[in-house]
Amino acid sequence: MKSIQKENKDLRITVRFNKTQLDKLNTKVAEAGYKSPGPFLRDLAVNGQVKPKVTQDVVQIARELMNLASMINADRPGCELLEKVKLIAQVNLGGVQ
Repeated sequence: MKSIQKENKDLRITVRFNKTQLDKLNTKVAEAGYKSPGPFLRDLAVNGQVKPKVTQDVVQIARELMNLASMINADRPGCELLEKVKLIAQVNLGGVQ
């Protein structure tokens, strides 16, 4: 496994935006799953692209899909499998916290 060493970000750049531009930037930051504009702009400037962030919903859906696979392997009844599929759909729609 590759070791990741954190580096201090001690150099600063100042960028000025008008209200409309800042609103657009904040929208793009949120859509990409970033919590603040700094890392978003850094990834965009250094790598030419932003890294998609994994949300808690995606993690929960992955966990539920693994549970569903285990249930299928254990030959659980169809009604239990259907309930699990309904739960996954609900999480996908943002209905479970």
